[in-house]
Amino acid sequence: MIQAPTILLVDDDLTLSPLVKEYLEARDMHCILCHNAFDAITLFKQKDFDLCLLDVQMPMKSGFDLAHEMVAFKPDVPFLFLTGQTEKEDRIRGFEYGAEDYIVKPFSLQELVLRIHVILRRIKAHPATSSPQPSYAIGSFLFYPDVRELLQGETLHKLSEIESKLLLLFLNAPEGIVHRDTVLKQLWKEEHLFRDRSLNVFVSKLRHYLKADPSIEILNIHGTGYRMIIR
Repeated sequence: MIQAPTILLVDDDLTLSPLVKEYLEARDMHCILCHNAFDAITLFKQKDFDLCLLDVQMPMKSGFDLAHEMVAFKPDVPFLFLTGQTEKEDRIRGFEYGAEDYIVKPFSLQELVLRIHVILRRIKAHPATSSPQPSYAIGSFLFYPDVRELLQGETLHKLSEIESKLLLLFLNAPEGIVHRDTVLKQLWKEEHLFRDRSLNVFVSKLRHYLKADPSIEILNIHGTGYRMIIR
């Protein structure tokens, strides 16, 4: 029998937070709710949690300050920020504190559950002794290479190993340009297994996944390969 994950939810919203707790528990999670950072840090030090959901805007002590204390005490417990802040600087600050993810209010409860499952699967696949790959923001998508998952809102795409590696090549390539020779060397170890048509198929699949965001394009570069553009 799979043990239900234990989630710490910290949110001073007395109307929304009980609904979030109820929804998570209906999805086979054990959720403990605190309405302020002081109660939360006390409980955090006493109990073991699989994941913490932290509201950023709270009186007396913010979610950022709470995360700082949590990381100092138990650095291996993942956390996700819940916030009404939409400024890029605030999102960057959240990730600098070590957040696994950052979801903006108002949010879909179904999307929240999807993101929780992605994080927990990634943590399970890469325990604290390993060095997991970072997540990537691609337009309105989040890409998790460790578990080969591409998330946009409530839509989750499970990528194949080749699709995931190819997307990583695009994201790490200078100016998003991927050369066919690079794909040959990094994705197909044996040259006789490589076919241009096969590469075209995988690029088409990535285009299909990403077409939901019109700011993302994968262009053909004649005689060279492909280029991913994120406007």
